[in-house]
Amino acid sequence: MKVFPVALDSGQTASLRLDATTVFITPTAPQWRRLLRFSAGSVLLGLGLAAVANGITHAVNERVGLGLLVVAVALVVAGALGAAAAGALIWRAERLPTDSLRADEVSFARSDATDGRVTVTVERADGTTRHFSATGTAGPRTAQLFARMLAVAASTEQTTTPTP
Repeated sequence: MKVFPVALDSGQTASLRLDATTVFITPTAPQWRRLLRFSAGSVLLGLGLAAVANGITHAVNERVGLGLLVVAVALVVAGALGAAAAGALIWRAERLPTDSLRADEVSFARSDATDGRVTVTVERADGTTRHFSATGTAGPRTAQLFARMLAVAASTEQTTTPTP
């Protein structure tokens, strides 16, 4: 199970992924995501400018239209290259988790819902406390993720007693 976006106690956005009794925490790379949005905007602007250049070529002046078309193609190419670079950088930055939280490290967990934001507070056995908060559908899914992790850990810790 994977949940995105989740705000960490440091204010950074991350994705959480559950693997049996461990939650893997992978921070996002906001600078590369901004580059991706900017590049996509550049491609869309270039396509719009190409449509305007086509109209100007046929209706007003062929030279002005061709000049705008060259600018439009340059914007589309630059945006496509930027989007490809941003995609590769996002994949590289977000492919491996930087932190994890195992069920056997958790001594206390609680979830609170306030004004549409669900906050999960996890206290580790060493005394450190982590906060994970999310809104929308990611909020309840975050609480469910930690509940599943602790439930799986609890079910594996139970020992069966032999019947006489």
